[in-house]
Amino acid sequence: MRILGFEINRAKPQNKVLREKPKEIKDTESKDAIRTGKVITAPPGNRSTEPNAGSYDFNVTNLVNKLNVVKPDFQIDAIPLIRKLYKINEDVGSVLYDCIQLTNTGHHIKFSQDVNPKQADKMREHLKTVSKRWHHGTADIDGLVNKWIAQIYVSGALSVEWIPNIYLTGIAQNALINPETIRFGLNPDGSYKSLQKSKKILGAKDQGMKVLNPNTYQYISLFSDDDTPYGVPPFLTALKALETQGDMKTNINYILKQLGLLGYLEVTLEKPDQQANEAESTYITRLDRLLSESKTNMLKGFKDGIVVGFQGDHSFEFHSTTKNLTGVGDIFNMNERQIANGLKTSPSYLGVSGGSTETFMSIVFTKTLSQLRNTQQILSACLEKGYEMELLLAGFDYPGKLVVEFNTSTITDEVKIQQGRQYKQLTLGKLYRDYIISAETYAEEMGYQKPHKVVDPKELAQIESPGSGIDGEDADKDTKNKSARKKRETDKVQPKRKDTNTKP
Repeated sequence: MRILGFEINRAKPQNKVLREKPKEIKDTESKDAIRTGKVITAPPGNRSTEPNAGSYDFNVTNLVNKLNVVKPDFQIDAIPLIRKLYKINEDVGSVLYDCIQLTNTGHHIKFSQDVNPKQADKMREHLKTVSKRWHHGTADIDGLVNKWIAQIYVSGALSVEWIPNIYLTGIAQNALINPETIRFGLNPDGSYKSLQKSKKILGAKDQGMKVLNPNTYQYISLFSDDDTPYGVPPFLTALKALETQGDMKTNINYILKQLGLLGYLEVTLEKPDQQANEAESTYITRLDRLLSESKTNMLKGFKDGIVVGFQGDHSFEFHSTTKNLTGVGDIFNMNERQIANGLKTSPSYLGVSGGSTETFMSIVFTKTLSQLRNTQQILSACLEKGYEMELLLAGFDYPGKLVVEFNTSTITDEVKIQQGRQYKQLTLGKLYRDYIISAETYAEEMGYQKPHKVVDPKELAQIESPGSGIDGEDADKDTKNKSARKKRETDKVQPKRKDTNTKP
């Protein structure tokens, strides 16, 4: 059997969650000898990519000529710069952190209706257990997803490889590959193949590039406007404004260091006369010492809040710099707006006033959530591939399809979704009871593969279930009216007959 590009020799179907590893394996034995005739027959090593450590030197001209490599139409060398900026720049770091927190809402795994519920629970438990070992230094699968989100916003694409273990009994690791080290070659049939710059000398024919395994490596771009698979970094448009911000901060820091925060104090002293028998060098040294001592005394006086001097001998004048920096704040705000636009976010997230009304903030938040859903689609596609690969290698045999869905970002968002589903169900239920749509269409529109049970619309029309449909609403109103009428009759005081009065 051939799986993921490897030949697997299975003596019998494996029903266990994890197959047992070969016993008594010595370090001196070769990997080929270990695998032959025991679990699998596969070439040494299941990883096609190389770690990110080290540097890469691409010769794009030679690659295009000899390997038919498609050249990216943007400065791909800017990706390492963006990767450094989010670690040292407060604006880029803040936006990236917010994107990670808002995008990673947690996810759940859904199987098609053909899968037995007990089997589905067993597979979910297996994935929850083994996914903790797929990456080092992260908290379960959610921690790995955080890294994926950061990579998408930094480089404009998700570039990972699902690496099977040497026994092909499951996934050993999920490796994040820097997208700037990836190039795409054009096959004769017009499809693309993924290439990575290798640190090994592969010969002049390959130009230091190696073809990656399409069964294990994934490259999913966030957005682009041409046919090439390269993803454009969303933060790329903010680099020019960030450069201007750096120059502005450098100038302001220089002014503050030289002149202080509020300004500077100018002190002039009466120059003493040179004595008759005093040498010129001695006189200059005495003047320098006088100025130094006066400066020290002035600093001490400012600390205590008191400055003293002789009238006619000392002159004090304070020069304020704040009145000359009045327009600097507006310039900084304008630059922050440009940075926010370049980072594809609202200036409000950077602390710049852009509107404080509730309607404005609602629009900004809704727009942000819509943008984050595009990222969640990439994450879902990657998780689905990894989960299905793990279940396949672990020996699970199930029909249907696995789907990964992310949770809603807020409770308000969840309420809106459920309200929308309720109204949709009411409309579809009415259409079904009026013989306009079929039960299969009803289930498909509600997001299910097929109906669990097909009931004749006439039977549904005779059932009055409050809140379950259009007829149910009418029944609910009728029930409320009857209850109110009964309560009024109970509260009404009934007149008593006089002939029933037994008192004299």
